[in-house]
Amino acid sequence: MTGNPPLDAVTLRPHGPHAALYRYGSVLADLSASGTTQRIELVEAGDTRTHAAAVLAVSEGGSWRLHLPAGATLSIEIPAHAHWYGQGSFVRQVFPLDRMSLAPSPLMSWDNGPAGHGCIQEALWLTSSGIAVQSEVLSEALHAGINPMGDAAAGDAGRGWVSVFEADGVRPTLSADPTARRLVLHATQPTSLRLICAGDLPGAYREALGVFGHPKAIPAEPLLAAPIWTTWAKYKADINAERVLEFAHAIRAHAYPGATLEIDDRWQAAYGATEFDPQRFPDAAGLVATLQELGFATTLWITPFLADGATNTAEAQALGHVVRHADGSPYPARWWQGEACLLDLTSPAARDWWAAKLKALQAATGIAGYKFDAGEANFLPADAVTHTPIERSEYSRLWADFAAEHFPYGEARCGWRGQRNAILYRQWDKFSTWGEDNGLASVVTQALALGLVGYPFVLPDMVGGNAYGNTVSPELMIRWTQACAPMLAIQFSIPPWELGEAVDTIGRRYADLHVALAPRRLAAARQATVDGTPPIRPMIWAAPDRAEAAAIADQYLLGDDLLVAPVLVEGQTARDIWLPPGRWRDYWSEAEFAGGWLRAHPAPLEVLPMFLRLA
Repeated sequence: MTGNPPLDAVTLRPHGPHAALYRYGSVLADLSASGTTQRIELVEAGDTRTHAAAVLAVSEGGSWRLHLPAGATLSIEIPAHAHWYGQGSFVRQVFPLDRMSLAPSPLMSWDNGPAGHGCIQEALWLTSSGIAVQSEVLSEALHAGINPMGDAAAGDAGRGWVSVFEADGVRPTLSADPTARRLVLHATQPTSLRLICAGDLPGAYREALGVFGHPKAIPAEPLLAAPIWTTWAKYKADINAERVLEFAHAIRAHAYPGATLEIDDRWQAAYGATEFDPQRFPDAAGLVATLQELGFATTLWITPFLADGATNTAEAQALGHVVRHADGSPYPARWWQGEACLLDLTSPAARDWWAAKLKALQAATGIAGYKFDAGEANFLPADAVTHTPIERSEYSRLWADFAAEHFPYGEARCGWRGQRNAILYRQWDKFSTWGEDNGLASVVTQALALGLVGYPFVLPDMVGGNAYGNTVSPELMIRWTQACAPMLAIQFSIPPWELGEAVDTIGRRYADLHVALAPRRLAAARQATVDGTPPIRPMIWAAPDRAEAAAIADQYLLGDDLLVAPVLVEGQTARDIWLPPGRWRDYWSEAEFAGGWLRAHPAPLEVLPMFLRLA
């Protein structure tokens, strides 16, 4: 049967409240009978081998359980008018998900994955029609692909890891077929999947919440109520006490709001140290006190890496708190600053030891918390030995859980079933460019994507990006500030005032808008602690029955009532805007509009289009 799919490959085509399994174009099973269980046996003609492709249990609630044996591949196809969402973050963050082409690859948290995977991954895929597929067990044994194109797409998986300093934004690639809507799941171990059939996207999302849950508290309120400022994009690693104070005074001199100042890379003399570099920061406690007088809580950048030269490194090695080779020797991990030992987070003793170290620094200096960087699975060598054996992506869960448990005033960036944590999850380092390929547009699409896999507390990366070899134009800086101002949190580093008077004036206006919108953001965040509803929502959330809402990637809702339509295209001063059904009022002019399209709506450089829903 040359040219046919492999024996263990089946296709599922959901249609309304029903679904059917196909093989070679023939219907294997109709999954519309409530309360029945069917076992599907696939037998190749002329072959004595029998393969159980799936065991399907139909529940009264309109969902099925699909048990895939090791080696089984399930292809799920939806009509071209519907769309896929979910899985998590990618370097090129398209929205909806079906705009990409991704060969089946292991679910795994990555810092710049070879195929484009990002820091947060989740085994949940939802459709605009209310169909969803979910694995209750999040595992790298499940491989997922979207509209795979064959060998060319599969070749990405063999690429080596490169750091953000060498990265590009071209992966995942875009789908060559705009009508393709195929999710491919391959099980390398026996895998149980839920097929959820809800009435619409929000209904499917709420059904999926039963697996991963939602936070019961919001992050530290100052992180949501006022801008965060960080030294990284402005100074990179060239920091000291004098520069930090210069930065803080400049923020206040230019009348910008802000409640938190984060001191990023190189406050330590060696990575893994839990004391300030005495040469760069001779009086750390005094510095933190001065920042407090200026109205800033101080946070510090920290990673799980312990390098040579830090006193903590030798201590951790002696105590057995680092990951090891099979012979018991420390196993250096490769990261963007070279090689270093990796804290063994699977060990309760190692976690307690590290928490004590960080809390001692906090008590000695008065800092408020930490920015927990790294922690992705790719930093844990595949053959490393840990205190408790884990899949590598479990390391990401342990790192974010550690942050949330001990230091909630701060942020993490890696996620692996971390939806319950009351902490900000930062998007991956953005490039100072415009597009979905890790530029400005991806700030919006990634916030939407992460919200739909249960991460409500998303921190956009720094306004204007990280300036990794890119020049940040005044226009990009303004549009980036506008796009982030209504989001749950905003983070500045590149000083707007250094890009000219217009950028300074407009930037301050939207930083102030961020503060003015704090009650709305806090209310939306608190709603997430009650029912898991994401604070930042796509248009399809507000109008799940409207096909035109399903693919809108450049607008978002803050809560139920504030619609934001930022300009994400260079040189654009007018844009099309879609308003959900109902009456809406322009936030600035108070002009009223009915739901539907506003074509070529004015959006001059100083204006962020926003609309309030009328009762």
